[in-house]
Amino acid sequence: MLRSTFAGRTAVSSVANLAYTPAHKWATLIRPVGGVCQRLYSQPVPSKTFKASSFSLPKAFPDGKQDPLSDKTTNTTKTSGNASAQTTPKPTDFDMTVLVRGTTDLKIAITDRAMEKLAAIAKEDRLTDSALKVKVESGGCHGFQYNFELGSLREELEKDDELAVFQRKDSDLATVVFDESSLEILQDSKLDYTKELIGSSFKMVDSPYTSTSCGCGASFDFDFEKLENAKNNS
Repeated sequence: MLRSTFAGRTAVSSVANLAYTPAHKWATLIRPVGGVCQRLYSQPVPSKTFKASSFSLPKAFPDGKQDPLSDKTTNTTKTSGNASAQTTPKPTDFDMTVLVRGTTDLKIAITDRAMEKLAAIAKEDRLTDSALKVKVESGGCHGFQYNFELGSLREELEKDDELAVFQRKDSDLATVVFDESSLEILQDSKLDYTKELIGSSFKMVDSPYTSTSCGCGASFDFDFEKLENAKNNS
């Protein structure tokens, strides 16, 4: 319902009684009021056109913040990279020990502690060809014992040019020498350096073919059957 006032009189008309003239520049509303028509003019409402850019997503977030979705993608990439780095296995002592002279497929390992001690001895004695000779001999409470002897690599090779020489990849001062029979018994074991209350010394540890050993680790016995099987399977 529309209500209008004309000459002090109030008239009410329904929307159905309104007439619209679209041909004129202005829209004309003709409303009968007591036999007299009153003209009401209203300016047409201009239409508004939205550009496509009005609906585009913002390129940047307020306060310099990034799109949280892109941030998640970046974090996922970083996490994947860290996971790959963490899954890379650390080289073992066997990986870090190489045969530098001789012909053999047998392996031994030099631990980090043994490497550091051998390098320290070589620097202290100012020997560039310092080497530790490891030999298995008969004796001790278990039948066999280790014999460790520090000396010159050149002199050892002059005595026996068939020696097997092992060295750490990360230190050319950590050099260990074995004769053929000793290496066959001590294969797949590690040369370590231990510090104990009774003293510090080099030791051969983690041997898969040693059956028994004394408390001090100087004397041992080994399993001939295991050694024979290892030799046949090689």
